[in-house]
Amino acid sequence: MRYTRNKKFMHKYILFIAACICLFNSCLQEPTFDIVPRIEFRSITKNTMAQASPGFQDSTLTTIYFEDGDGDLGGDSLSIFIIDTRTNQVDIQFRFVEIPIEGVSSAISGTIAFPIFASCCIYDTGQIPCTPSNPLIEQEVIYDIFIKDRAGNESNRIQVPAISLVCD
Repeated sequence: MRYTRNKKFMHKYILFIAACICLFNSCLQEPTFDIVPRIEFRSITKNTMAQASPGFQDSTLTTIYFEDGDGDLGGDSLSIFIIDTRTNQVDIQFRFVEIPIEGVSSAISGTIAFPIFASCCIYDTGQIPCTPSNPLIEQEVIYDIFIKDRAGNESNRIQVPAISLVCD
């Protein structure tokens, strides 16, 4: 009788140790990402903005997810690029704060939020951009976003949902 009780106890003990080893091993798994950064759209705070005008510039806070296998994001050069798809020109640029590497792997991931500032309405009629429209109209603008790491690798491009510019 005593032998079977010890055997049951031993099986439970071995099972407990195996579970602990598996759990500990899964905690040590470092993420493996490509050295070319990758981003995903997460959110914007609003989808309607007043066009830019002297003394006032509306904005929406944009959040993206990023990951980079060698962790070389940030630094002194511009690394976040926002393109106005109406003109295919980079409209806004930001610096990514350099992220310190922690642990044994240099792979990093996380979210970052930054403003997208309202641009001017562009008129087909030849009217000067950023002037009030008459009659009042709204114009749809879509922005593409990509990031670049210190090695010059460009991430994939993502698109922010359409934003309505009120041309007043």
